[in-house]
Amino acid sequence: MRKSALFFCMSSLFISVIASAQQTASTNTTVPGGAAKVSASIEAPIVTLTRMEICSAVNDRKPVNIETHFPANQDKVYCFLEFGGASKETSVEVVWTLGQQEVGRVTLPVRRFPLFRTWANKTIFGMKGDWKVEVLDDKGALLKTAAFTVQ
Repeated sequence: MRKSALFFCMSSLFISVIASAQQTASTNTTVPGGAAKVSASIEAPIVTLTRMEICSAVNDRKPVNIETHFPANQDKVYCFLEFGGASKETSVEVVWTLGQQEVGRVTLPVRRFPLFRTWANKTIFGMKGDWKVEVLDDKGALLKTAAFTVQ
């Protein structure tokens, strides 16, 4: 009986020491020279962009005519986005760039659903060149990029 009680006490003490060390490691630590080092915690992304398509239209919440080249007489181009399992409601920015110049930026809400679809469009009629569309999360981090050409 004494051995099992001693083992239980030692196990509890060991677990307590390990938990305390893990908690300390996740907050502040000391580096050689005595300087405090603050560790950064890694946050799980709020939203995952599962699909991004550049297309000529969106019909019934689906991209239509997914392309990388559009004619100069095309009126609008759409950036269709599909998100999976947002942990909370958030937003993304869709940034349209022609060559090296930003020509449009729109903020879109992302709702908390297992699957959420949204899209942005840009009137491009006659604006020839190499285009880029970037999707940024609510903190400005790049989620995905797509490119297309208007000829």
